[in-house]
Parts: sequence; structure tokens; C-alpha cells
Amino acid sequence: HIGNTRNYNEDRVSIILNILRPDCFIGQNWPNCSFFAIYDGHSGSGCANFLRDNLHLYIINNEFFPENPCEAIRRGFEEAENIFLSNYAVEKSFGLVDRSGSCAIVLMTIDDVVYVANVGDSRAIISREGGAKRSRITVDHKPDELNEKKRIEDNGGSVYQ
Repeated sequence: HIGNTRNYNEDRVSIILNILRPDCFIGQNWPNCSFFAIYDGHSGSGCANFLRDNLHLYIINNEFFPENPCEAIRRGFEEAENIFLSNYAVEKSFGLVDRSGSCAIVLMTIDDVVYVANVGDSRAIISREGGAKRSRITVDHKPDELNEKKRIEDNGGSVYQ
């Protein structure tokens, strides 16, 4: 246990077993896609709610999907961040109104290939041989490095605990 104890949950989960072809898709074949995500909400659940409801849509509606899933996932995260910050976190006349944020771990299957992505300190591991062998498959993004802490603070954020 690290951090503050609270009696509410800011985390959200997304499980979509069969992503349907979006209207904007023009290609011949739509792959069999599933999407799983855990959003670790911070300072409220607004951002985690937004990601739960929208991140998968930004990924599958991206011009790189499904031919280049890695780029589509990366750009989907970027688009989600930009839209949340410009449309939900900030009210033009009042300034910052939603200070929430979220780490995320995403697993997406496209036909028989699995893609895993993370933002923040959300971590994925793979377990084999009944749990006897475990391997980390993501790298935590933490503000331990001076450059990352400076980037966060230069963009109006803060690092604590």
C-alpha cells in the first residue's frame, strides 16, 4: 500500500470482446479485434471515465488501423489526451476544471496478435507455468528522472509522494 487511503474508486475497466468495423473503415477485411484496458484514475475519475468510453474508438478510427496497430495505438492515446485536455479538463471562461488524470494498461488483440501498451506506472506481466515464471512486458513511466519531472511541471502538472 502506497499513498492516500480513500473510500472511493477512481479506476475504470474496459472490456470489448468484439470491436465492430467503424463506418469510416474503407478496407476490404475487418480483423477480429478485442480490447481490454485498466485505467488507474488519479485525483478524480473524470479522465478514467473518458478513456474507458473513448480510447478504443480513437484507436480503431485512426488512419493507421488496422494495418499499423502500434502507430494507431500511439496516436489514439495522443488524440485522447488532446481531446480530454482541450474539451473536458479546461473550461474556456473558468480555466482548469477537471484535475483528474489516469495511467493505463491496454491489451488489444487483432486476429492472432496481441498488442500491449501502457502509460504511466501501469504494468503488465506475463505468467507462465502456473505462475512459476513471470516476466514484465511493459516499462513503467515514472517521473523519477529529472527531465520527466521538469516536463510535467512545465506543462502545469505537479509531482508529489
